Amino acid sequence: MTDGSLSAMPDDVGEYCRRVEDHLTRVNAGHLVRIVGPGFALVRGWAEAGIPLSAVFRGIDQKAERHREGQSRRPLRIEFCEPDVRAVFDQWRRAIGVSAWPPADPAEATEARTPDASAGETGTAAPDAAPGKRPSLAKHLDRAIDRLTRASGRVDVTGPLRDACDELIGALVEIRRAAAGVRGPAREALRDQLPAIDARLSAAVLEHSPMELRRVAEADALADLAPFRARLDPETWQRSVRLTTDRLLRDRLGLPSIDL
Repeated sequence: MTDGSLSAMPDDVGEYCRRVEDHLTRVNAGHLVRIVGPGFALVRGWAEAGIPLSAVFRGIDQKAERHREGQSRRPLRIEFCEPDVRAVFDQWRRAIGVSAWPPADPAEATEARTPDASAGETGTAAPDAAPGKRPSLAKHLDRAIDRLTRASGRVDVTGPLRDACDELIGALVEIRRAAAGVRGPAREALRDQLPAIDARLSAAVLEHSPMELRRVAEADALADLAPFRARLDPETWQRSVRLTTDRLLRDRLGLPSIDL
């Protein structure tokens, strides 16, 4: 097993659940919330669906961030993380072009790679993206700017990556200012700028993260995806490894997902 703060797909459901419980304990500042009963059934379902632990951890982190900003002072329970975990997983699948996971065979994986494969696809949305309620652009930008600012001050962030973070902070601050008084199509136009900024962050992370950290993250990405290696065509496999490595590096460095 590699660095426990990253992830690798374990060999059995019990180990999968233990690692989810460990991560939930960390985000709850050491307060242990046992995954039992309905919670265990939920996590077991994630394991049986083949959801990589990296997606589970990111979903928990996203929910925990909002939980800390709210009124509740109780520890976060795993049951409340389900929408975020599913949303992160669905976003990851769409990014690599797989509409059904795990695909039944290589032919299905190839079919899933077509541009229209995930068009109209629906998944369990995160609470902020519930039907009839659009995610708050301002809150999302505030969180992203805050995380980029904190990450750029870390001692394990290289100079080029710090410079990239500073540049992206400037771009997001400008969008945040512009978003203050706009609605409708004008706000959507601002949202449409986020994927390109997120792609710039991804490129910087993959190129300028510390070499040893990149090595460990890629090893964990390969372990995460190993159960599905034979089911993915080479192009989808390489894209999956890249995207998963990017996500693991961001998680380790405290960097946000900027796309919304």
